Amino acid sequence: MKIASNRLDLQAMTAAELSVSTLSCTAAFIEQALGFKLAPAVLDDEMLYALKVRHSKVLQNPEHYLWYTCWAVIHREEQQIIGFLILKGLPNELGEVIIGYIIAEGYWGNGYGTEAVRCMNEWIFSHPGAQWVIADTEPDNTASHRLLQHLGAEPYRETDELIWWRIGRPETAGVHEHSAAGG
Repeated sequence: MKIASNRLDLQAMTAAELSVSTLSCTAAFIEQALGFKLAPAVLDDEMLYALKVRHSKVLQNPEHYLWYTCWAVIHREEQQIIGFLILKGLPNELGEVIIGYIIAEGYWGNGYGTEAVRCMNEWIFSHPGAQWVIADTEPDNTASHRLLQHLGAEPYRETDELIWWRIGRPETAGVHEHSAAGG
């Protein structure tokens, strides 16, 4: 499945595409599986680990794989993967959907992360059970804080290691409820 925004395409990775990450492979294998070049440094050890975890989750939930997979963020003009979005499951009992994201450093400061997350949020909120999009950031990741603030996210829980942010469904934005993740 593919979702389009102004400058980007978000492409859901299939189990077969994710399976490449379980091999001891180089970026070239992933580029071949997806059919796009990878931006420099977008596929580090942490992202490879995330791909492996998502592969396992997709295999466990094949009928809902779109909610458990990585989505490649493709720069349409360059035909290059510049990042990934990660969905961590269907909406929970409170309607929360947890996401993660990474954009290659060479593309920072151009609004690509904001555009990609906004596009994904629109897809998430098109499903009636989704009430909140949840993301976490490290306290010193000010660029990610700004990205989430541009999307209307509010911090609602903080530890020494992480800040949790949430974006409410457009109809419920501004409603303050406690989250299962804390609150």
